[in-house]
Amino acid sequence: MGRPPLPVGTFGTIGFFPTAGGEVQARARFRDFDGRTRLVSKTGRSKAAAERALKTELTTRRGPHGTGLLTASSRVTALVDAWLATDHGWSTGTERTYRSIIRTSVLPALGELCLREVTPGRVARAITAIAGTSGPGAAKTARACLSGMFALAIVDGAVTANPVRDAGVRVTRTAKKAPRALTPEDTARLVELFATSERAQALDLPDVVDWMLATGARIGEALAVRAGKVQGKTLLDLDTGTWEVAGTVVRVPKQGLVVQPRTKTAAGWRVVALPAFAQDMARRRLSGSRHPDSGLVFPSPVAGTVRDPSNVSGDLRVLLDSFDCATCGGTGLLPPATTGARPVRCEEGPWSWVTSHTFRKTVATRLEEAGFTPRQVADQLGHANPSMTLDVYFGRHVVSAEAATVLGR
Repeated sequence: MGRPPLPVGTFGTIGFFPTAGGEVQARARFRDFDGRTRLVSKTGRSKAAAERALKTELTTRRGPHGTGLLTASSRVTALVDAWLATDHGWSTGTERTYRSIIRTSVLPALGELCLREVTPGRVARAITAIAGTSGPGAAKTARACLSGMFALAIVDGAVTANPVRDAGVRVTRTAKKAPRALTPEDTARLVELFATSERAQALDLPDVVDWMLATGARIGEALAVRAGKVQGKTLLDLDTGTWEVAGTVVRVPKQGLVVQPRTKTAAGWRVVALPAFAQDMARRRLSGSRHPDSGLVFPSPVAGTVRDPSNVSGDLRVLLDSFDCATCGGTGLLPPATTGARPVRCEEGPWSWVTSHTFRKTVATRLEEAGFTPRQVADQLGHANPSMTLDVYFGRHVVSAEAATVLGR
């Protein structure tokens, strides 16, 4: 009968061996938390020093007592791999953002440290450095990633406390701009500008803008609108005038552009009632489509495939900068004579403050003005919490005249 294995987290007899440099090496077999027995060694100037160093290593390696594959001696790179391999239910965009921040910011700062070496002070210095080089948004994302990683390390028993929680670093964010929405007059003028712009018509953007103003949809959700049955369900029902928002266009590495069969967040799934002009627009586009097999209401003008939200957003940016702008002459770009060889965005136009997200804020503001509750507006936009809608999406530049009446003496 063979010798029984060492219990997990324990070590055998310590042996001592001289080294070529005149020091002493202490060795012992340690049964790691994955069940494998490994040879662990440390050197010292004397036998006693080597033994102390080895016992210190074995103590930190076996404690805290866990049964997972991560130990206190595991490097942060191993923790990153384990965390990313776990199914978190992220959307494609969220996963892409996290992987990018980890690759460009987290790993260069902490990747080669052992988990026991990651202290609150080191985390605080790393997050501060990331904020300085990549901005507060990247630092906030890096902190969220690190916090989730060390929560996994605690579950595995590799550490006992989350150093991110105790870091106490505060990321200084830039001043938050007040929400700004289009007024009814602004909306009418902007719709007219898109409808009469030859450039916008060539890029097939007027109807996309109208759809976002009619529904409050995100740009990726609008580009994912499809007719026919999708997985046995009719998402766009023009007979009843409803649209089930159940997908968004994303770019997947090594696959390209795809319609993700879920929205940005779980709360993003919703059924939206379509205004009459939006129903007529969808019927017109589907009946006159040059690519009827795609089923897309807003396919790319040439290929008839799914459109890239980033490209559409960039086209909208140039057009909005160009409208009614005397500085750039309606090009949306400053002339090379003032910027050198490379064209630079012109931000002097009266519509340069508008983005595709402004259309969502406009929808939210119009519904609020019509007496809809924050919960109803949040459902229209696909927000989980009405507080998000109140804080970020309602335009707050016009104060009701009724307030003066109530406060008058």
